[in-house]
Amino acid sequence: MKNIKLIGIALWCGLFTACTQKNNPEKEQAQDQQLARIEARVDDLKPGLGDIMSIIQQHHTKLYFSGNASNWELAEYELVEIREGLEDAAKFHPTFKSVKTPLSELIPSLTKNEMDGVAGAIKSKNQRQFTQAFQSLTVACNHCHQTAEHSFIVIQAPTGAEFTNQKFTK
Repeated sequence: MKNIKLIGIALWCGLFTACTQKNNPEKEQAQDQQLARIEARVDDLKPGLGDIMSIIQQHHTKLYFSGNASNWELAEYELVEIREGLEDAAKFHPTFKSVKTPLSELIPSLTKNEMDGVAGAIKSKNQRQFTQAFQSLTVACNHCHQTAEHSFIVIQAPTGAEFTNQKFTK
């Protein structure tokens, strides 16, 4: 992510320089070419939507295990990671293929309330509330996939220990 920020700064500097210089067609053309190269590099550095969603799926699994183990600190961390991942998905891929609603609108509209519900369960350290809120979040994820014309991607609560190299109990 650091590279993207640096390239963004370079892009802004290039635009600022281009806007403040006097009319010089040769310089403008060179700056336009440089800007096009920077934009291409930025596009190359953006993670794919599938990559972002796969990472979110891992955090979803870890959220499940940590919440079921009443490791509320880890559960809170995993929920934050899911939020950040969804923000990245919306930021880097605001539109997606033929989906009518931009992902930048669709994702928060279908997941915010459910994530807030999980956050409330974590804050209150309520195991029963967590289980219900986690299930609601999972349903919301699947609803989002259906709306985004990817109903073949179905998320569920884990059925076995996927991350055997991490301890989820405190």
